[in-house]
Amino acid sequence: MASDFTTRFSLVQYSKIHKMVTSGTVDSTVRRRSVDKRRSILDAAAPVFGDVGYERASIETIAAAAGVSKPTIYSYFGGKEDLFRESVADSARSLNADSLAAVHSLDVRSKNWRASLVRTAFALTACQRSECASALSRLVNAEIRRDPSVFAAVREAGYESIVEALAGRLAILSNTGMLSIEDPVLAAKQLMALTQVELPDLTSLGTKPASDAAVRKAVAAGVDTFVRAYRP
Repeated sequence: MASDFTTRFSLVQYSKIHKMVTSGTVDSTVRRRSVDKRRSILDAAAPVFGDVGYERASIETIAAAAGVSKPTIYSYFGGKEDLFRESVADSARSLNADSLAAVHSLDVRSKNWRASLVRTAFALTACQRSECASALSRLVNAEIRRDPSVFAAVREAGYESIVEALAGRLAILSNTGMLSIEDPVLAAKQLMALTQVELPDLTSLGTKPASDAAVRKAVAAGVDTFVRAYRP
C-alpha cells in the first residue's frame, strides 16, 4: 500500500518536473535568479569601490554586501579586476539613461527644433553636474593609470552611446534640409563640446554647483554657434 502511494507520488512529482522542464519554466527561473544575483553583486560593488577605491576594496566586503559567497562573485565576474571594470561601466550606463532619453525625445521635425535642441543639450549637462557623475569621474581618474581599459569601458557604456543616438537625430535634421551635415557623428561630438565647454568654469571644475540659468545660457550660446556652422 505504502509502496503504491510512493510510486503514485513519485510519478506525480516527475510529471510536474517534466512539465516545467519542457515548458521552459525551469530555465527561465534559473536565468531570472542568475540575472538577479548578478544585479545584486553590481549594486553592492559600486558603493564599495566608490568609498575606498579599487586597491582597498575586497571581494569579501562586496560579497557580504550582496549577500552572496566569494565563489559566486568569481563565478560571475572572474575576479576583482573584471568586477571593477563592469561596475564602472554599469554605473556609466545608469547615469546616462536620462541623457539617452533626452536625446531620443529630441523633436527634429517641428518648427521649434532649435528650442528642442537647446533643451536636449541642457539635459545632457545634467549627468556631468550630478554628484554621482563626479564620484564616478574621480574613481575612473584615480584608476586609469593602473588600468587604461577602465576609461574605454566607461566611454563605450556612456559617451559613445549618447553620441551615436544624437548623431541619428542630427542626421534627420540634415535630411530635412534644416542643417547641412556630412558627418553626423562628428557633428554630435561638436555639439556636445560647444554646449558643455563652459561647465568647468561654471562649476569651478566640479567643486561647486552651477545655477540652471547660467548653464542654460551657456548651452543656448553653444547651440547658436553650432547652428550657424551647419546652416545650409
